[in-house]
Amino acid sequence: MISKKRKCVAFGEMFLLVMFSFAIAFMFSEYVGVGSAMDEGATAGSATQAGGAGSWGRGWSDMTTGTPGAGGAGGWTPPVTPGAGGEIFSVGAKSVFVEGHGLVNDVAVMRGADGFHYANVKSVGPVVFDNGKNAWVGTAADKLPAGTVESGTLTQTAGSSPTLMQGIFGGQGFGGGVGGALFSGLVWGGIIGGAAYGIAKLMGLNDNQAKSVGLAGFAGGFAGTSLYFVGQNMLAAGMPAAQLPWVFTPMGGLLIGAGIGIAIFVLTYKEQKKELVHFECLAWEPPTGGQNCEKCNENPMMPCSEYRCRSLGQACEIVNPGTEEERCIWKSKGDTSAPHIVPWDEALSPDGLRYVPDTAVSPPNRGFKIIDSEGDNCLPAFTPLEFGVIADEPAQCKIDYEPREKYGEMRYLFGESNLFIEEHTQRLRVMSTEESNGSYIPEVGIGGTFKLWVRCIDANENGEDSAMVAFSYCVDKGPDTTQPIVEGTDIRTGMPVSFGTDNVSIEVYVNEPANCRWSRQDKAYDAMENAMDCGTETYQVNANLNYVCSGRLTGIENRQENWFYFRCMDLSTAPGGRNKMETSHPLMILGTEELTMRSVGPAEEFTGSTSVVPVLLTAETAHGANEGEAICFYSTNNEDFIPMENTGSYLHNQSQDLSNGDYTYYFRCTDGGGNSVEANTTFTVTIDTGVPSITRVLRDGSVLKIITDEEAKCYYSETNCNYNVEDGLALTYENPTNRLIHITEWAEQVTYYIKCEDYQGNQPIPDQCQIIVKASEL
Repeated sequence: MISKKRKCVAFGEMFLLVMFSFAIAFMFSEYVGVGSAMDEGATAGSATQAGGAGSWGRGWSDMTTGTPGAGGAGGWTPPVTPGAGGEIFSVGAKSVFVEGHGLVNDVAVMRGADGFHYANVKSVGPVVFDNGKNAWVGTAADKLPAGTVESGTLTQTAGSSPTLMQGIFGGQGFGGGVGGALFSGLVWGGIIGGAAYGIAKLMGLNDNQAKSVGLAGFAGGFAGTSLYFVGQNMLAAGMPAAQLPWVFTPMGGLLIGAGIGIAIFVLTYKEQKKELVHFECLAWEPPTGGQNCEKCNENPMMPCSEYRCRSLGQACEIVNPGTEEERCIWKSKGDTSAPHIVPWDEALSPDGLRYVPDTAVSPPNRGFKIIDSEGDNCLPAFTPLEFGVIADEPAQCKIDYEPREKYGEMRYLFGESNLFIEEHTQRLRVMSTEESNGSYIPEVGIGGTFKLWVRCIDANENGEDSAMVAFSYCVDKGPDTTQPIVEGTDIRTGMPVSFGTDNVSIEVYVNEPANCRWSRQDKAYDAMENAMDCGTETYQVNANLNYVCSGRLTGIENRQENWFYFRCMDLSTAPGGRNKMETSHPLMILGTEELTMRSVGPAEEFTGSTSVVPVLLTAETAHGANEGEAICFYSTNNEDFIPMENTGSYLHNQSQDLSNGDYTYYFRCTDGGGNSVEANTTFTVTIDTGVPSITRVLRDGSVLKIITDEEAKCYYSETNCNYNVEDGLALTYENPTNRLIHITEWAEQVTYYIKCEDYQGNQPIPDQCQIIVKASEL
């Protein structure tokens, strides 16, 4: 926010700059006009006047010593010294008086105190005589009274066009007139505006403020000089000076230009007020006190629980838990004592800091200084300071930069926490800050001693107006000679990026206000090619109290380690200049290759004997950012994806219980670099609830052969059908790859009580067989 003092300084700077620059323009235009005319008067081809004839051109040469011509019109009389106070114009240090001849172009005539007229070369302006007649540019004038010359011969030279300098800076371009005046006004406006912008930046104004001053300087300079040049061109065109409107006079142009500049400045250089809006997601806390505790006991149909009781107030508590007399009460109802807080040594960091009593704080308040055991006890600038307090009971604490009468008036939660706890920690960074229209930024400044006030309340809201504890510390007053420190980046080094990515956005976190740059080579700050956009205002720190510089890293190559280097320069105004990092902060970004899907499953048919069948979905990934490591998701509609149960490596699976039907599942896998791959699989689930059927029984030599209508496992008993299959004698497969044909050794005297079970577990009931085979029947 812009302070009133800084605004006044900028206002005064702009006003003085417009006035000074306008004066320079005025003098410069006068200089180029006179100088060019004198140069023109020195050109060749002049005509000599001696004793009579002659006319006067645009320029005049120097007079040479000699005897004036005698008699006749236009002759010269002996020298006469002008009276005291007469205004004499000079050409080449020779006083000139013109007698009896017509005057043309840029000759100006002035009357001295002795009553005579004196002439000299002027770049612009008409000739005015005692008789009221005017000699406009390019016309003749009446004769003048007799006069004198110092000595010698007066010569005439031919006139010429305006020089380049006159055209650009003197308002005489484009044939003079309004066009030439506006052109030169633009030139001077640009010079004034550019100078104003540069000076404003040197004074420490930010870019928007400097632009406001520069725009005001340009507008004021353009308006003022344009009006002045229009006036001068009007005089050159023959207008009497007495008739020239005030706005076109030098003073008129100066005041109007300054006024316009001031108006532009006021309109664009407005007071800015930065309102910090904090959005905090804090834990919900019950209200203080215990006035509502008994409400938990009022409804016999809804027994009071610990959660319900404590949610009614900070001081509510369950007594007699687990008994018929369990109730919610207001504990410590008569407590009127405020929490007692003391400094917390373990919370103090960085190392080397300690608390000492501050006797400057008047009772009943207490005070403690935070000092650095090394050096002069003051903390180095931009120190990440952390300190804390311990309360003798659960308490909520606040902190402020000014002592407040009431707890509720204090503006900041201690440690940004609203919890009622015993231990509280506060973090801040020792750095420069400004007070802007009464709005405080929770930072601290360089130089001097700074004080923070702490107060706490307990569950019964005791401590609302209790004594406070003040924590103070001083900051090294010496110039900031430390380099900025890059605390980190939002991209961790070694992080992979997706295949084909050429650039990524990045945030760099710096411990102090600074300008930062990056390069693909480790080089000095001034040699780094890429500037970053850095926040340097105190309200622009992030949650870790670091300043953020943002940018975009480009030129990332696939399958390569891409190294980037960062350096920063602080905003120190110390005599030694701004501090630059001497060592780069490196960052490696890993370029990757495509992520591929080696396989997905299942692809075969699933058969089960129950209403649902367990099916295992599988996926295998390869390549990508880290040899196939990825997170995989599955979906039945290719829109809503769910993370797989077992994922994170190159093998992924998910168990599903499916009913009878055809299924298509879609898979999507993404690795750490953002590479993604998709695939799908289709399969069928068949529900088989029937017992396998034996379709044929035969004797084949010395072998009993059983053929079933589906793949199965068959068993037999030689006694009866009342047995479990796992207790029976197993038949083997004639061919292990064909599970439909089952065989066992044939015995003439044996009766075979046979049962078969399919691979879904379907089997006959325990006391029934599927077939009984006797030797007499085969």
